[in-house]
Amino acid sequence: MAGCGPTRPPPMGLENAAQALATAREAGAPTYAPLELRSAEDHLSQARAFAEKRHYEDAARLAKESQADSELAQVKARLGKLREQVDAATRENARLQHDAGVGTTDGEIQ
Repeated sequence: MAGCGPTRPPPMGLENAAQALATAREAGAPTYAPLELRSAEDHLSQARAFAEKRHYEDAARLAKESQADSELAQVKARLGKLREQVDAATRENARLQHDAGVGTTDGEIQ
């Protein structure tokens, strides 16, 4: 019979999910979004297990969930870093305002 050779499994998105997970780690997710990162890792692990069993629909669904978790972790990591920058700038502004007030008498600049 023609065309009865081995068929290729459908794309499941495992590679994309793994790349998104790596990007989340690099973005700082272990520090700023550990729960989301753990969820992404768990979903990717489950997706790989389903793929090995040739349960491709479940594998694809879990790979998408992993990728979504990773993307959320990336966003939360960026937000966490930005919050730290804002906090540092706020502290620096307060220090500069304090320093600018030093050397004045009754509000007058000397």
